[in-house]
Amino acid sequence: MEVITITANPAIDMTIHVDGWQRDTVNRAQAVDITVGGKGLTVAINLADAGISTSATGFMGADNEERFVRTFKQHGVIDHCIRVPGETRTCVKIVDGSNGETTDINPAGLFVPEEYQQQLWDYIDQHVGTARVLMMGGSLPAGIDKNLYARIVAKYSGKFEYIVVDSSGKALMETMNADILPDMIKPNIHELQEMCGRELPTDADIIAEARNYIARGMKIVVVSMGGQGAWFITKNEAVHAKPPRVRVTSTVGAGDAMVAGTIRGLLLKRDMAEMARTATAYSASNIEHVGTFLPSQQRIEQLKGWVVITREGEERK
Repeated sequence: MEVITITANPAIDMTIHVDGWQRDTVNRAQAVDITVGGKGLTVAINLADAGISTSATGFMGADNEERFVRTFKQHGVIDHCIRVPGETRTCVKIVDGSNGETTDINPAGLFVPEEYQQQLWDYIDQHVGTARVLMMGGSLPAGIDKNLYARIVAKYSGKFEYIVVDSSGKALMETMNADILPDMIKPNIHELQEMCGRELPTDADIIAEARNYIARGMKIVVVSMGGQGAWFITKNEAVHAKPPRVRVTSTVGAGDAMVAGTIRGLLLKRDMAEMARTATAYSASNIEHVGTFLPSQQRIEQLKGWVVITREGEERK
């Protein structure tokens, strides 16, 4: 097993397509898509599709596990999720195709008692020295302290080749304010600005801020900027990847696909430009469909060929 992903607060994602949606009245849906969600789970599925042996753990409601179990089997993800009494939350996304607006309704999630949290620590302990990457991401449910990711990083720093955190809000701030940082993060530009408490109007500002964290022990920072692409930054190198134009079906999971592509590149020791191309192609391919999966390798290679790479110091194309 190469990678362990942790999803503390997974979800069943229900996307309802309602053109001309209005409040306080009956609306007729044109389509409903139901998929499993959660940053770590999405990363695990993409990595497994890419041929990387990956285990998914975290906390899952025992009462509605069927869709998750079916998805894991379909993609070859090793299922080590910890079952907690109750149901995994259902997050609702209302998509109005007539104006491009999307409304999200996200419940808080399960309450996770302390004894189930200990099972997570026990599982990580069992796989120190066997897995190369430990990735954790997403929000934290009730019952779990907001410093969980920071505590995991502190305990296991140096025991995996890479510890990766992709979160937001208090969980991310706790992680980044700790004495020991993860090896990799993937904030979007707004999260990076929130972390440093200032605007980052230029590429030079973005790179400099990322390297402030690298100076504290991180290995790589990936900063996503939606349609403007992403920066992949290390101590000595910074590469910008501009995605190709694709038909947008759903943006859910695009950032997670980028994380998966980056982890794959790190494991296979790809150079920065190749890693950035692949990670950006994964993200672009995710936008073309509803749900979490990679398309054919032929499509990935086609998308990679359309990614525009710019290096630090060059004018972005």
